[in-house]
Amino acid sequence: MALTNIKKEEKEKIVSKDFPEYIREDIKDPGLDESIKKLTPEKIEKVINAVIGKKSSRIKAIIETCMHCGLCAEACQWYLSNDKDPTYAPVAKMRMTIWELINRKGKVDAEFIKQCARIVFTECNICHRCSMYCPFGLDITFIIGMVRRICFLLGVIPQRMFEMNQAFMATLNQVWISQNDYIDALLWREEEGAPEIKDFRIPIDKEGAEVIWFPLAAEPKSGFYHIDRIAKIMQVAGVNWTMCSKDGWDSSNMPMFIRDFVTMQRIVKGLFENTSRLRASRIVLTE
Repeated sequence: MALTNIKKEEKEKIVSKDFPEYIREDIKDPGLDESIKKLTPEKIEKVINAVIGKKSSRIKAIIETCMHCGLCAEACQWYLSNDKDPTYAPVAKMRMTIWELINRKGKVDAEFIKQCARIVFTECNICHRCSMYCPFGLDITFIIGMVRRICFLLGVIPQRMFEMNQAFMATLNQVWISQNDYIDALLWREEEGAPEIKDFRIPIDKEGAEVIWFPLAAEPKSGFYHIDRIAKIMQVAGVNWTMCSKDGWDSSNMPMFIRDFVTMQRIVKGLFENTSRLRASRIVLTE
C-alpha cells in the first residue's frame, strides 16, 4: 500500500489508496516513519506468514461470521469519540489489516505495515469490549493482537511504546529505576507515613504474608504518594502484607500490549517467583 500526503483544511492528512475512506491527520512518529525504511518485501512476507501460519482459517472464520450488526462499534470508544467514523469500527480495523494481509499472502509494502501499526497501536486499546459485545463472541482482540505481533517483529512500533519495552527488557520495569532507588523510595514513604499512623510500616520481604502487593513502576518513580496510601489501607484493614525487594516487582507489563512474548513472560515469571519466594498467599496488583 502507498499513502499519499495531501493538504486539507490547512492540516496535513494521510489518505490510503486501498481504503480511500481512511483519512487521518498525519502525525509524525519515528517508531513508525523511520522503522519502515529498514523493511524489505521479503522480510515483511516472511514475518506475516510466520505469525499467521495455520491460523488463517480461524481468522477467516471470524471475519466471515461477522454479520455487521454494529454492536462492536457501539462498544468501541474510538468509534464513538470520532463521530462514529466507520473506519474506527472494530470490524473495519480487522478488514483493513489482517484481512488484507491474508488475501495478499503477506505481499504488502512497508507503507501498508505502517498503516496497520497505526490502526492497531494508536486506534485501539485492546480493551476487549468489542469481543464482549459481539453476539457471536468473535474474538476481535485476538485479531488485533496478532497484527500487533507482526508489527512488533518487524520493529514498527510507536516510539514511546518501543522505549518502554526497552526499559522492561533491561530493568524489568518501565521507568529505568534501579533496585536501590526502588527500595529507597519504599523506605522514604514509610518515613513520610509514620507521623500519621502509629507503628506505621511498609514491610519488605516479609515471608509468609497473606498478601504481596506489586505496584506499577510509576509509583516509586513519580506517583510515590500511592505507596504510603496503599500501605495505610493495608495497615488499618489489618492485612498481613508485604512488598518485595527483588527484580520483578513492576506489574504493569507493558510488553504484553505490543506482543513481546519473551519479555512479557519474564515479567509474569518474576511476579510469581517473588510470590513463591516469600510464600505469600495472594497477589494484589495496582490495576
